[in-house]
Amino acid sequence: MDVCASNNQFAVDVFREISRNAEGQNVVFSPLSLFTAFAMVFLGARGNTAAQISKALHFSDVKDVHFGCKNLWEKLEKKGDGHILIIANKLFGQKSFEFCQAFLKDTKNLYSAGLEQLDFFNDAEKSRQYINNWISQQTNGKIQQLLPAQSISPDTALVVTNTLYFAANWTKPFRESRTHEDTFTLLSNDQVTVKMMTMINYFNVKYVANPGLKIVELPFGPKEDFSMVIIFPDNNAIFKKIQNMDSHKDLTAWISPEGMKMTNIDLQVPKFKVEKNFSLKETLKSMGITDSFSQVKANFSGMTNQGNMFMSDVYHQTFFDVNEKGTEAASSTASVMSFRSLPSDEIKLDRPFYVAIKHNQSNCIILYGVVNKP
Repeated sequence: MDVCASNNQFAVDVFREISRNAEGQNVVFSPLSLFTAFAMVFLGARGNTAAQISKALHFSDVKDVHFGCKNLWEKLEKKGDGHILIIANKLFGQKSFEFCQAFLKDTKNLYSAGLEQLDFFNDAEKSRQYINNWISQQTNGKIQQLLPAQSISPDTALVVTNTLYFAANWTKPFRESRTHEDTFTLLSNDQVTVKMMTMINYFNVKYVANPGLKIVELPFGPKEDFSMVIIFPDNNAIFKKIQNMDSHKDLTAWISPEGMKMTNIDLQVPKFKVEKNFSLKETLKSMGITDSFSQVKANFSGMTNQGNMFMSDVYHQTFFDVNEKGTEAASSTASVMSFRSLPSDEIKLDRPFYVAIKHNQSNCIILYGVVNKP
């Protein structure tokens, strides 16, 4: 298993746990952002603390997780036309702790991100505001309040912050003049009115008979470095089955280019915006990462020689906006396609669906979630 396979399995595991308490809600998160941040924490973890992190994030299945992450980030961070990918990962620690130089060196060399020391003990609120301001700067103001009030206390020892902002132009943009009001049926069978984008064009489409899915890929930008893959179950029973799946293998196969066929379709996608803020402490504990959060059992002796370091919480926030916009290059690409030919099928997303943003070269999921109510 490589880093991307481990990341994709982690995506399935986290989503399954989050969804248990988010019935009917929109849930979008970045498994890759969390995966990378925990890889940095893993550098300083030892004993059972390290073993639990390794098992939960499937690090033990990767030959060298740190160099694997480094190589992947180098691919992801290559500048491309038509998309913006901003990921901010940073560790903030209590300044009274003395951190091991080897740990600080490795986080800098391997992840281009290090640890910043703050005075949680004497000024918790100022520290909270400082971290939130840093996150806001890293995300062009899209994420301003990652850490909620009272999330930082004088007892805080370590905070792991992860944010992701992804904005992209479609390779084949939707025309705003064709967006119209339409009906969307929720899992409860209640109906709501949405702004439905529509287009007749050629897209990569895959039909999976078992369990019963329609999958369509919408690429971003002229180079198509990233794509949004929509997974549309045939009915609610199949929808819930996907929500509870255990293995990443099906998901990875569904979003892969294998079996995709360029098909002229009538595609109808609701506009939606998801801003989600998570405290993942309980989620991660339910996945087996318990010692990290224990003042008694946590072992971060590779991070500091002081024995009382433990993890206070893990906060994660995602901003995700889907609309009609595209670049001029994408528009010219779209104009090549004929809008006059009759579509061979219709894919109308008028019920809840799953969505993944993936890096096409690696098939690595950077963002994953579900849209229950646009």
